[in-house]
Amino acid sequence: MSLTSLPLFTFAAVKPAGVIITGKVTDEKGNALIGTTIVVEGTQKSTSADADGNYRIDVPDGRRMLVFSCIGYITRKVPLGSGSVLNVKMQPDEKNLGEVIVVGYGVQKKVTVTGAVASIGTKELLQSPVANVSNMLVGRLPGLIAVQRSGEPGQDGSSLKIRGIGTLDAGSGSDPLIMVDGIERSNINQIDPNEIETINILKDASSTAVYGVRGANGVILITTRRGKLGPPKLSLTSNLGRQSPTQLPKMVSSYEYALLKNEALKNDGKEPYFTEEDLELFKSGKDPVFHPSVDWFDVMLKPYSLQSQHNLNISGGTQLARYFISGGYFDQNGAYRYADYNPEFSANPKYKRYNFRSNFDFDVTPLFTVKVNLGGQVENQNYPAKSAGDIFFDVLSANPFSSPGIVDGKLVTISGAVNARNPLLTMLNAGYQQLFKSNVNSSVILNHKLDFITAGLSARGTIAYDSWYSHSVRRSKNNVTYLAVKDPANAGNVLYVPQGEETTLGFSEGYDKRRKIYGELALDYNRTFGAHNVTGLLLYNQSKAYAPSLTYKVPNAYLGMAGRVTYNYKSRYLVEFNMGYNGSENFPEGSRFGWFPAYSLGWVASDEPFFPKSKYLTFLKIRGSYGEVGNDKLSDIFNGGARFLYLPSAFAYGGGYNFGEVGSTYQWYGGSYEGKLGNPDVTWERAKKSNIGLEMKLFDNRFSFTGDYFREKRNNILAMRGAVPGIVGVSDLPAYNLGRVSNSGFEMEAGYNDHVGSVNYWLKANYSFARNKIEFKDEAPRSYPYQNETGNPVGQYFGLVAEGLFNSWEEINDAKRPQSSYAPGVNGRDALQPGDIRYKDVNGDGVINNDDQMPIGYSQFPQIIYGFSFGGSFKGFDASLLFQGAGRASVYLEQMAAWPFDTDWRNAMTVHLERWTEERYKAGEKITFPRLSQSPAGNNYQRSSYWLKDASYVRLKNVEIGYTFTEGILKRAKIGSIRVYANGMNLVTWSSLKTYDPEAPDGRGQFYPQQKVYNVGLNLQF
Repeated sequence: MSLTSLPLFTFAAVKPAGVIITGKVTDEKGNALIGTTIVVEGTQKSTSADADGNYRIDVPDGRRMLVFSCIGYITRKVPLGSGSVLNVKMQPDEKNLGEVIVVGYGVQKKVTVTGAVASIGTKELLQSPVANVSNMLVGRLPGLIAVQRSGEPGQDGSSLKIRGIGTLDAGSGSDPLIMVDGIERSNINQIDPNEIETINILKDASSTAVYGVRGANGVILITTRRGKLGPPKLSLTSNLGRQSPTQLPKMVSSYEYALLKNEALKNDGKEPYFTEEDLELFKSGKDPVFHPSVDWFDVMLKPYSLQSQHNLNISGGTQLARYFISGGYFDQNGAYRYADYNPEFSANPKYKRYNFRSNFDFDVTPLFTVKVNLGGQVENQNYPAKSAGDIFFDVLSANPFSSPGIVDGKLVTISGAVNARNPLLTMLNAGYQQLFKSNVNSSVILNHKLDFITAGLSARGTIAYDSWYSHSVRRSKNNVTYLAVKDPANAGNVLYVPQGEETTLGFSEGYDKRRKIYGELALDYNRTFGAHNVTGLLLYNQSKAYAPSLTYKVPNAYLGMAGRVTYNYKSRYLVEFNMGYNGSENFPEGSRFGWFPAYSLGWVASDEPFFPKSKYLTFLKIRGSYGEVGNDKLSDIFNGGARFLYLPSAFAYGGGYNFGEVGSTYQWYGGSYEGKLGNPDVTWERAKKSNIGLEMKLFDNRFSFTGDYFREKRNNILAMRGAVPGIVGVSDLPAYNLGRVSNSGFEMEAGYNDHVGSVNYWLKANYSFARNKIEFKDEAPRSYPYQNETGNPVGQYFGLVAEGLFNSWEEINDAKRPQSSYAPGVNGRDALQPGDIRYKDVNGDGVINNDDQMPIGYSQFPQIIYGFSFGGSFKGFDASLLFQGAGRASVYLEQMAAWPFDTDWRNAMTVHLERWTEERYKAGEKITFPRLSQSPAGNNYQRSSYWLKDASYVRLKNVEIGYTFTEGILKRAKIGSIRVYANGMNLVTWSSLKTYDPEAPDGRGQFYPQQKVYNVGLNLQF
């Protein structure tokens, strides 16, 4: 048989050795295999297949073999023939035996993993043009729940939870553990995504048990990129984006405000405040200084702001040394319109980040390797000295006629203005603050094979040193304002009288620093005995963190051991045992260490001889796990959080008494009292987790499916006692291990890949559901059992149940209706009117009061989160879309975020035009708001389901379209490829919430709005 007849490769025109070999790499269906690595065996010469699968490589004299490798396909060694064209068809590795994924303290073949692990790579991350990694993960990984509460530059990261919330703390106490290259590092949002190779999330006990006392909330593993064998590859990426708010409330004009206010006063039986002349001047706009109509959102915010991101990286190496070096820059601007009003400073938010990373791999000998990793982030941040919360408080509070704002470059005020709040003054008179932060992460990993002891044994050691430093500067000054007065000599002229004097810039500063040392020693074992495969891990680690802010200045310390044993027979029957044995300083001596074991089994049924072989179901794996993990997260100890809860605090001082004789010795003596008591029995939370999973591939591996069902019962949760009467006399009790929470749910992920001719396309979907319940929480006795938090989800809202509005006096005068205690009247009847909110009498006692408050809605964290994406490529074109959504979530809006005229004169929104009036009701007009009142109080403004909004949504989260140039002049210019693309983030949101983004935080709406981003970019590969 001639070489040209072989099915895996073909040859064209004959040429002698030492020539340039070209060709195309395809899969078994003839599709181009982009990125396939081609190496001349025995040399450092290599290249990779372009977007069309084509490659070109110089083969030195005397070399007769090319090696083709691609993840998910069997590596092939192809001998050279006498031709210069070599087309290669790759065969899939049916079980992906060559594909490995990162797990706790190691890697495993994907096909043999028995834990619940989800992964994402660089390509998907970079489709999202945002500042930080946490926002890039939303909707892409099953089991990961993310909520973004702010869009402020540098402060816009998402809060991440794995499989929901399993403890009583919905804040940082339920956050996952973050590991970067095997070292605990919490700076996920400061990492340049161009540096990342993969992100894996570990969800069940089997995958997190090795982290012991830190693993109960799940673990996120970030693996940075490393150099690969081959010539230097240079990549330059540049992005420019435009940001604008996803949603802003629409405020009323001064004319609309005045009409609504007069109506509210009339409803309360009072005289109107605004005259007909006022109304006409507001409506006509003829008096913009003394009768202004200002939209403070429009005044304070520009339509858009800019951001840019740039990265340059180089990688490559020889068999002895490989490298990856990356430098990045990110610049994000805020949108405050007049932040540069004062020429001496800018109060506009501005976030700059500089990233650097260098990862080196050295093969010192065939048995001894060294990895040296160095990463750093430098941040420069600029903000108003007032927080975004304070500024947006005034944006929402200031009514449209409180000030004309800036007139002819002057900050103008007017006399006699009601609620004379001015958000411009709030921002500018506070000055500005600058933050400088630097973070350096370094590690050295030594690995030595110990095959001379027994085959498959190796030892490794890791030493890591991290340091943090921050410096803050705050400067402020008062700006001159100008009082507008009418010119007595010319009624049509306005004089602007300076008020106060401009002060010099004040100055204050602060510093903070931290450092951490981490050490690790491990033995690894990996050996095959015929069809039996065995791996093992035994690891010891220890860390100490130093910071001036730590209580008692004592370093924060952890010490522990981890172990893993896996066994599989022909990669068909899978058994795994994981364990962590950890000690935490938070617990008393003698009780500091805990044992956390986990067990898992797997069965690859499709490998059984009896399993029917067909292209319809090509892979089937069933896996299950059970284990225990812990949580010792009490609070942020680096920001004043509690430590050493087993120790009582010293006496505290406060209060006091007068002693002595009045007129002579009578004087005040300061008092002292017992401080916080210690809890000598304090210990860690313990979570018992079970998981069962199913993995399938169908239709000749074109369709894949993974599904998991999980349950968790967590006990010993640290919580404060709620049922201690005040007569005990101790005001500061410690936390006790009293709480119990259960959590369960399921998640699914599916994907489909195929092609039609030269058009490749794919679809992906994921869905996660997690619901928790408080099994026990120490609570003060309540009037009725339905008012207890126990038995409800963590973060459950409680309030009255609204049943619509009263629409007539007949309904009000119905003798059978419950009477509202929130609107006291006379003669045993309340003072409700048509247009007021009707509440459910939950306990049936005929009175609406606090005893009728019950669970309403859901919590702020969604129980459901999902994503659906699809995309494709044709020749050099590529495109993708991601839709992401959340369900079973609520947000409670109150005061300025929901009510008009809060504290009498705060602003109102256009949604308040849909208020109840008798005329609007009879006309059948849309009514979404109760009758107006001069100041929100009483019956209509109680905590109730009326003000609890559905926070479910669907977003067009991400869109990207690009084109890659690879031919012609590029090759002559030594450029491998140029890709131009456009993408966007948070482009369209569908939600029933019409005033704010559905991820808005609870409360009064005082937050920097979330942003949508439109971006264009360029990537050059050399």
